Amino acid sequence: MAIKYVFLLALACVCVHGKSIYKICVPAQYLQACQEMLEVPTKSKAQLKCIAARDRVECLNYVQQRQADIVPVDPEDMYVASKIPNEDFVVIQEYRTKDEPDAPFRYEAVIVVHNDLPVNNLDQLKGLKSCHTGVNRNVGYKIPLTMLMKRAVFPKMNDHSISPKENELKALSSFFSQSCIVGKWSPDPKTNSAWKSQYRQLCSLCEHPDKCDYPDNYSGYEGALRCLALNGGQVAFTKVIYVRKFFGLPVGTIPAGTAEQSPDGYSYLCVDGTKVPVREKACSWAARPWQGILAHNDVLAQLTPLREKIKQLAEAGTSSKPKWFTGVLGLSEKIYHVADNIPIRPMDYLNKANYTEVIERGHGPPETVVRLCVTSNVALAKCRAMSVFAFSRDIRPRLDCVQEASDTDCLKSVQDNGSDLASVDDMNVAAAAKIYNLHPVFHEVYGDDKTNNYAVAVVKKGTSYTKMEDLRGKRSCHNSYGTFSGLVAPLYYLINKNLIGHDQCIKNFGDFFSGGSCLPGVDKLENNPKGDDVSKLKKQCSDDSNPSKCLQEDRGDIAFVASADLSSFDSSKYELLCLNRDAGGRDSFANNATCNIVKSPSRTWLAAKDFLSDVSIAHTPLSLAQLLDTRTDLFNIYGEFLKNNNVIFNNAAKGLATTEKLDFEKFKQIHDVIKGCAAA
Repeated sequence: MAIKYVFLLALACVCVHGKSIYKICVPAQYLQACQEMLEVPTKSKAQLKCIAARDRVECLNYVQQRQADIVPVDPEDMYVASKIPNEDFVVIQEYRTKDEPDAPFRYEAVIVVHNDLPVNNLDQLKGLKSCHTGVNRNVGYKIPLTMLMKRAVFPKMNDHSISPKENELKALSSFFSQSCIVGKWSPDPKTNSAWKSQYRQLCSLCEHPDKCDYPDNYSGYEGALRCLALNGGQVAFTKVIYVRKFFGLPVGTIPAGTAEQSPDGYSYLCVDGTKVPVREKACSWAARPWQGILAHNDVLAQLTPLREKIKQLAEAGTSSKPKWFTGVLGLSEKIYHVADNIPIRPMDYLNKANYTEVIERGHGPPETVVRLCVTSNVALAKCRAMSVFAFSRDIRPRLDCVQEASDTDCLKSVQDNGSDLASVDDMNVAAAAKIYNLHPVFHEVYGDDKTNNYAVAVVKKGTSYTKMEDLRGKRSCHNSYGTFSGLVAPLYYLINKNLIGHDQCIKNFGDFFSGGSCLPGVDKLENNPKGDDVSKLKKQCSDDSNPSKCLQEDRGDIAFVASADLSSFDSSKYELLCLNRDAGGRDSFANNATCNIVKSPSRTWLAAKDFLSDVSIAHTPLSLAQLLDTRTDLFNIYGEFLKNNNVIFNNAAKGLATTEKLDFEKFKQIHDVIKGCAAA
């Protein structure tokens, strides 16, 4: 009886007054586009309702929890979905191309060789010259690497003195005599350059071996075939449709075309070592599944109206391709043919193409992991979500998550080899590094240009202030007590310039801005344990203590914030006070890198000094940040998480970068200047 009741409830959720209503989950950035999509007329009477989530990862959870019914996904998202506890997802539609509307997979990975190449098994690929589409790409890198790892003659990749990615590059350079594998081998420019120098034979068949990056005439699907045909390559890894196009053969609905090379001299090399002429049906190693629509199991009871609705919307958007076409439905310039399939569980769907094996490929036991230490249940949940997501996107080493009670406990955990990375905010980097024998590995960057953050002073246009001395007796607005930009930077500046005394510096700080300030949190017990009079520093606060509001409502004459916060100010009404310039002066928000108080220390991640490879430990978070740089709709790792802010990463962060030790000398100096400041 209970099961029947739940089933009837599920039907009630999608049917109202005889009309089918389905909730489609979209990343919040596409909510408006989704609303526009709802206005598109279709013959289908089924109705869609837009449900906004943080990103696609959260959408998967919404569908699982019945807060939404469907979400468009990539194969990698299907893998993530399969790892959600108690999941009951089904793939209900596939997104295919108009060129290949009946193809079972998006593309199939193949090996192409010269007919006269004397090989009759895959072991004999050793020592040959290889042509690839590019690093980290499916048919040209991940799939062949997955298959070659099964061969006894392929080098082992479990050297823990180097990173998993370098293990791959080292193995490929040992197995093949020369290659062309272009692209960014590492998200860190110095490491990328060093690897390309060390494993230069992997670039020797490229058009530009010294650059070994896109664009290159011998990279990409057709470029790998040019490398084979024109540049001395002996084996090429690419996909079927481009083989047929390259050799002028018909494919799907595309008729025969002009051939770059005659097909008569080339064959597919099959897994069993046999050869098949490229004119014939290809033998594939593995395939990448199509993208599609993922739903929860209850949707199957009312599936037909939904399928028709999606197909009609796709058809309606094909010619103009509005924002909802790509952002909401996940269709693209080439992939917009919506096909119905027999509903199938996501893991079964991936296994059908042997794609699970590609996603889960390892480097040999024991697999390397990088252990990130966190201090809250919310951070632990986010870390675990990041781990599965990164793993699905072929980012290695695998991210593991360790929870400790406090930031100090995390630092001790790294010191004692209980974890590998712990984050430190503001000026604590230098102290933490010294106390726990750790060193900085990577840090957050901010702004559209993904540079450092700065402590800045904002003033109204039209006022006459050009230096800090002009603000004596005026009013000030601040980011919260204890923040670098809101308190530490202006306090350091005033002390360093001898504008206030070092003793009783907080009291002196309040006396300098005698018109009153708003320094949120200054009256909290932990910040003022002696109960000193801090009324001056709270005088200008209101219900909304945001410094931009404080300045806007004329409760202050200057605001001390981080450059990452400048988006909350109207740049037509405010500008910066250039306290870092000897002559003072003012400048626009756009020039905050040269007009500020001082550079702010970013949230930074520390590792033990004896860790064998900083490259290995930083590769996973840096690669994750690089992947999501322009795709926060997939997983917004910097935004709020479960309605909590600044979880693992600051909300204002825009990326991650490797850290130079010299970055922290200035912060140590600032720490020394304000060290021991009395509360009052």
